[in-house]
Amino acid sequence: MFNLKVSILLLLFSFSVIGGETNQDKKKFDLSGLSIGFGYVTRSFNDMKVVTGSYSRGFNSPLLTGEAITVLPRAGGGEGLLDRYYDNGFVGKDATGSIGDVTWYWGYEDLSQIEGDSIRFSDSSGRSVDHQYSSFSDQSSYMDSVWGNGPLFTIAYNFLESDRFDFSAALNFSYINFNNVWKLSNFSANRMTDVSQSIIKDTYNLLGTIPPDPPHAGAFADPGALIEATPSERVLSIQDYSSESFNFNNNILKEFDFSIFTFSPALTTSFAFQDFIFDLGFGPSVNLIDWKSNFSEVLIESNDQGVSKEIAEWNDLSSGDSVVLGAFLQAAASLNVNSSWTINAFARMDWAKDFSANAGPSKINFNLSGASVGLSTAYKF
Repeated sequence: MFNLKVSILLLLFSFSVIGGETNQDKKKFDLSGLSIGFGYVTRSFNDMKVVTGSYSRGFNSPLLTGEAITVLPRAGGGEGLLDRYYDNGFVGKDATGSIGDVTWYWGYEDLSQIEGDSIRFSDSSGRSVDHQYSSFSDQSSYMDSVWGNGPLFTIAYNFLESDRFDFSAALNFSYINFNNVWKLSNFSANRMTDVSQSIIKDTYNLLGTIPPDPPHAGAFADPGALIEATPSERVLSIQDYSSESFNFNNNILKEFDFSIFTFSPALTTSFAFQDFIFDLGFGPSVNLIDWKSNFSEVLIESNDQGVSKEIAEWNDLSSGDSVVLGAFLQAAASLNVNSSWTINAFARMDWAKDFSANAGPSKINFNLSGASVGLSTAYKF
């Protein structure tokens, strides 16, 4: 914007100077000698290809894929002398180590657990967490053309002239900038988390013992009523406990800022017709490139209840500079306003090799060859 304002002010200044002269001062523009020009140029950059990968694609974390978890039941295995804990009591080894497979170290909570000469216990503490995970991702790729804008400055010297044709050498300077922002999402995933519960029902033989009134809890070291120390029967069942679905999506913000300062010496031939001048110039170009790119990505999780949260974030800032050689051809038409000033319109074609840059998992490539158009005003000393 600053460059545009400067160019407009220069043009307005040139018109104010021109307007101060009378028609009597107006004469044929003398192409010989030194001249300087200021203006504004717009340049195209063609076949911009943006390939955007994602960090989410390679994110391997239980936060995304889930973690298989198994919680062993507190009732332990069905065989051997163990300390077994239940929802409604316990059966453990007593101070003797439960010699003879009997124990006084046991407890229960309710008379309903007694069935004849047996006592029943149940345990629902066992859990198994399993996940079904699927994902989709691609490398988003698209092509486009962009336009950059900026000021220009020209200094020229007319070294040979004839009645209608003149030849000059010039140095052209231009500064062009553009900035692009892309927002996209190229990764999605789904995880179904299923939790199953194991239900254990163990039966112990009371061995003729009359159980104490509930709730009862035997002491480890104090002898008491004896029961069987290992289950005489075990029934195991598995049932679904809960199921929940999680969806994942990424959001990518990519910013790319590109500047090119072009220095181009030129040989120009000019043809004058009344108050108009037509130019054709060509020459090499030196392009000084400066760029920076910011890549940011977040991975969002949302559950069945619509609650969302960010589970991962990545940021990459890349920059660079380079020098690229090229060539150009330019055609211009100028209006000879008076002996000192001209107003010029031009079109130019530049040729240079492609530009490419990487930022994180993304890549940008485009053609530095492209067309330019612009307006300028020139003053002859």
